Amino acid sequence: MTGRRFGLGFLNSSFKLTTVYESGFARPDNRFIPVGSGDLIEYISEDTETFGEQSSLIRELSLWLVRILEQEKSAFERVLTRDYSRINPDRETIDVLNGDPPSDSEFGSLNSKIHHMLEKANFEQLSEDQVKTALAAGSTHGIKVTIDEEGLDEMSIWVRGRSFAPFHRRTLTHPIKGETSTIAMFNRLALITRPSGEDNVQIRLFKDIPIRDVEALLPNANVSMGFRDAVMMVGSGAGAVWTVVAKVLAVGLVAASQLLWVIAIPLAGLFWKVFSGYRRAIKDRDSNRAKHLYFQSLGVNRSAIHLISFMICEEEIKEALLIYTFCLDVENDGRTTSESEIKSEIEQYLRKLTDTEVDFDIADAIESLNRLGLWKDRSSLRVMDITEAASKLELHCQQGLSRDYHAGLLGIAE
Repeated sequence: MTGRRFGLGFLNSSFKLTTVYESGFARPDNRFIPVGSGDLIEYISEDTETFGEQSSLIRELSLWLVRILEQEKSAFERVLTRDYSRINPDRETIDVLNGDPPSDSEFGSLNSKIHHMLEKANFEQLSEDQVKTALAAGSTHGIKVTIDEEGLDEMSIWVRGRSFAPFHRRTLTHPIKGETSTIAMFNRLALITRPSGEDNVQIRLFKDIPIRDVEALLPNANVSMGFRDAVMMVGSGAGAVWTVVAKVLAVGLVAASQLLWVIAIPLAGLFWKVFSGYRRAIKDRDSNRAKHLYFQSLGVNRSAIHLISFMICEEEIKEALLIYTFCLDVENDGRTTSESEIKSEIEQYLRKLTDTEVDFDIADAIESLNRLGLWKDRSSLRVMDITEAASKLELHCQQGLSRDYHAGLLGIAE
């Protein structure tokens, strides 16, 4: 499985929380449309104010649109799960066709299919800088997060959707009551890893993961005492020892034993306070890890593939429906338009509907209408009328004309 490899030292991080959030986090563009396809179909079908009386006819056309895109999704999922079965760590069947372990070419082929699947579901892969920032956010409360780079051959993190959640912490100004702020979250996060020396690839899908908790999901993330706390322990001890030596020289050996007890007790208390804080940070981190792996986990390996393939279908239904409806509106109004103008109109519509900024994937939407054959004039963004389009989609569905669309893009067949 070929993919992004992280070089030595790249994933080590020891930044403070304030450094991460004050500097901000460059989030990827959000192509995800945060409304269900069924809800969007119903809403547009009843939106006569925007689309006129023809909006009521959209529902019938949408039924064929859904069936076609589900055909494509099901066919691709079958191909993918068949290929993944050789590299699935949870496999329960015997591979009677292949006695040899998976080859590098098989890993590479699977990698390209997984990336295609995530991109079509409108996930965005985190860049190296974004991964570093996310891991730096986990280096908080006296711990330092490091990655065992020998434990993984490859790793990639994909995210989709934006939201914010309250985050409560104690501060110097409010040490007891604490302060509440907001932190950015990934609505969906997919983690793809290939352990070193193993013939499997792990695919995990999570929901509602704060940036600062990404490190808790990584199978090879280790924590150690933060540099500041280590310096406090060593520095305090060194200072106390020097004080003892100086006092012994001043008062003589007779009083030294009494002086040692006077200094040793508070010194031990300081050591215990720092070490207890470190242990508490480890416990909180382990609690976060358990919570996310249990409550925030949506699917693992084959079940994750099934969920992501469903997301592909959902996104393509919404994209195709929106661009067809808005291009139909252009046709009815008899006005001229461009791809950028249509994209802007759709984004404004979604912002009004969902109160969310969406980077509408106009290229993917146009491509959907291309393979469905719904253009009357592609250059001027004119589409067939609803009656003609519905008939064309019905025939398209019955003949399964684009059933192998995803497999065809990757040069494979079912």
